[in-house]
Amino acid sequence: MARDLRTAHHGRRRPSGDEPVRRTRLAQQAGLRITELACFEDHRSFRTAVTGEPDETVLVVSLIRTGGLVLRVGGREEFVDPTTGFLLRRGDDAAVAHLARLPDLSTVLQFHQDVHGECPGGAGPRVLPVDAGLDLAHRGLVAACRAGADPFEVAERANRLMAGLVGGREPAPCPRRASTVVAHRRLAHQACAALIDGLPTAGLEEISRLVGCSPFHLSRVFRAVTGRTLTGYRNQLRVRAVVEELGGGRPLRELAAKYGFADQAHLTRVFRQHAGALPKVVRAALRGTAPPAGTEQENSTPRPPPSPE
Repeated sequence: MARDLRTAHHGRRRPSGDEPVRRTRLAQQAGLRITELACFEDHRSFRTAVTGEPDETVLVVSLIRTGGLVLRVGGREEFVDPTTGFLLRRGDDAAVAHLARLPDLSTVLQFHQDVHGECPGGAGPRVLPVDAGLDLAHRGLVAACRAGADPFEVAERANRLMAGLVGGREPAPCPRRASTVVAHRRLAHQACAALIDGLPTAGLEEISRLVGCSPFHLSRVFRAVTGRTLTGYRNQLRVRAVVEELGGGRPLRELAAKYGFADQAHLTRVFRQHAGALPKVVRAALRGTAPPAGTEQENSTPRPPPSPE
């Protein structure tokens, strides 16, 4: 399987008592794992990357935030730094060496074949250019993971980042073939129906299975056809479903659980973003009463970066 880049890196600036490699799990869900690697051990000769425990990973993308390394796969060497990333597939035998002394900090995205069915490119490694926009998307993904963003949003951010890395920001808005236009519209319509009919807690992987494609493909096509992200559309549907029930007396914490929000505070944040008001204000308006003071509390924790609509 693809090496998952868990290798020893720089050590000249390693904090006292720290391991040569420090791994922090940022997210893990069906078909996707995101890990932050801080590597401190210095070596300029090539060393084989250490293989992690066997799993279903078939595609690994590494994005460097600081530092740099030389990647060698199949006799070909490439220098990778914060302006580039690299992709490995199952079976690649990767080795790395370091020419810079600055410790490496990178984000590693591991995709499973059952979710990411469209591994781009041919065999062997592929160095991926990372411009300023993609770098911000990468850092936004990391920030969203740390802020506890909805797993659906994390998955879509990861797949949209992947789309930008391997095939441009978006597919052509008007494909030349009329049949492609029709197929893309049908796929977007099927995704809308799946989100309306399915469980509010369904993840991106489940929705993609229902419509018969990978999240990577679905995220690109949906935005190209509708001008909206899947996350934004799903949140709009959930907010409207909550509004439908606000006239009753069901507590917000129960509505949050029913419609797949992490908790009441998460519901309140998303509701305010899309409805422009707090749930208590909308509830009072629907009942024709003034909102009682102190009955709902806004979330005091930092909001994850919003997904583009």
